[in-house]
This record gives sequence, structure tokens and C-alpha cells, in this order.
Amino acid sequence: MSASTPRPEVIDVASLTDAVTEDYANFPLTGVNDHVVRVSVMTGDFHWHVHSASDEAFLVMAGELVVDLQDASITLRPGQLFRVPKGTRHRTRANGRTVTLTFERDDTSPTGD
Repeated sequence: MSASTPRPEVIDVASLTDAVTEDYANFPLTGVNDHVVRVSVMTGDFHWHVHSASDEAFLVMAGELVVDLQDASITLRPGQLFRVPKGTRHRTRANGRTVTLTFERDDTSPTGD
């Protein structure tokens, strides 16, 4: 590995999320090309919002996440992934303490447009 090549990093998601005591926390873990991988630890509901320029994908690591769309609600359990297409109005609801990985473009605001 040359001096200018960054050293690969192992991220221990479990230890990071175990340390979260707030009802809601959302922070970036790493970047992949022009996308960001965020971890969210949540309980309760998030507000309705839209991302007009980017899809958003949720991978549930622990707990249960409901993704509400205008005409449907999708319930996700650990190991399940769901993509919300760009321009789709949605909100998330955590049934108890829920941990997700969220994938979206790095210029996307996690709270919506």
C-alpha cells in the first residue's frame, strides 16, 4: 500500500449503536463513491418528507421499521432492505428501538428537501 492510499477501515456498527442513548440519532459511517452510508438509531416516528434528487434505501439491522408511503406501508425486519425511489413522499416509524443502515447520495439531506 502506498503512503497516499488510505488504509481500509473496519467499522463496528454494533458498538457504535449500543452507545446511543437518545431516542433518535443519525450519523454517517462511510462513503461509497458519491453515496453515504448512515446509521440511524430510532424509536418512534419521523416526519413525512421527500428526496427529489436521490433514491434512499433502508437496511434494518435490529428492531422493526415501518416505511409509510402515500398508498402503502412496508414493514421491515432485520436483514430486510427497501428502496424508496427519488421523489416519493415517505416517513419512517420505528416499532421500539430500531437500528438501520441508510444509503443515499452524499449531497442528500437526511431530513428531506
